[in-house]
Amino acid sequence: MLKTYPKFKRGEVDKYFKKLSKAEQNIIKDYLEYRRARGVTSEGKLRDIRRDILHFRKIIEKDFKKVDLKDFRSVFSIISQSHLTEGSKSNVRIDIKNFLRYLFKDWSLRFNDFDGIKNGTNIRNEERINSQNLFKIEDIEKCMKAETKMSWKAFLMTQYEGALRTKETRFLKWDDIKFNVDGDISEIKIFATKTMKARTVFVEKATFYLKQLKEEQENTDKKSVYCFPSNKDVNKPVDKGMVSLWFRRLTEKALGEKRWNYLLRHSRATELYRLAEQGKISKDTAVRFMGHSEDMSKTYTHLDTQEIKQMLKDQVYKLEELPPEKQHEFEKMKIEFADMKKELSEIKMAINLQKKS
Repeated sequence: MLKTYPKFKRGEVDKYFKKLSKAEQNIIKDYLEYRRARGVTSEGKLRDIRRDILHFRKIIEKDFKKVDLKDFRSVFSIISQSHLTEGSKSNVRIDIKNFLRYLFKDWSLRFNDFDGIKNGTNIRNEERINSQNLFKIEDIEKCMKAETKMSWKAFLMTQYEGALRTKETRFLKWDDIKFNVDGDISEIKIFATKTMKARTVFVEKATFYLKQLKEEQENTDKKSVYCFPSNKDVNKPVDKGMVSLWFRRLTEKALGEKRWNYLLRHSRATELYRLAEQGKISKDTAVRFMGHSEDMSKTYTHLDTQEIKQMLKDQVYKLEELPPEKQHEFEKMKIEFADMKKELSEIKMAINLQKKS
């Protein structure tokens, strides 16, 4: 791997591209077509993306498909120490991360969800995420106690319990939520603009705060399609800068130090994967709940939405601790779900037979 960020002179970019294998050339060509289809129509911007990808390839000095987390971190360290302006550094980081998301369907696991690496700052993962600043249950309780507004209480508990990205929480709509699908557990449909994938998460404690917030909105002039609308325009989600400012102030007040929203998702992931390591839940449950590793779909296809929900109820929310009468209700519910699943399977089979005929 190179030690410094390379400088291509005029014409050298194309020469370097031609030195790559046909397979790697095709990867770059296909990616640029993908970006065109995604709305990047400026030829100048496409040339910049191509150049940044080739700079990346020259630094790592290995096939794209062999890039790992260590390579990724080293490249970003080299970018941070390069001759580029801060604006250019940010653009290069964005182009590389977008390319890696396209190239690796398991990018979230392979590159640790890009956690701790920001586009415009030189912040190492180890400095931003560690055992000292990850949220513990008692930290969440302190923050909830210190917060007085229902909207922020709901935001905090929903993001944490659902292991949501901050943007996913900001853009959450009421239509995405099915309240009390099983007791106090609610179902939330998430479409991640970061991964362009949909997933379903289940929350328990957040249900109460979300329902209270919805009722509060309906009784005021702040009714919106968004759960967390902007104060300036209810037709838009709350601004990310407002969320960051609120959260830093809240954690400083409740915990004595400023923390960042993305730590909520990372903390929840740590909890779930730790439970998996301890054998208390399956790793499949943790992976699917977090929306990680789409390229492993063959491994996880036996888990449908209902089964994930069942595992979460059994394993994460510890329903074995329910009183006998509740356990009886839950057992009846499981039987009903099994019957519904069987009925759905038969309907699908009938549809398939009808198509063939």
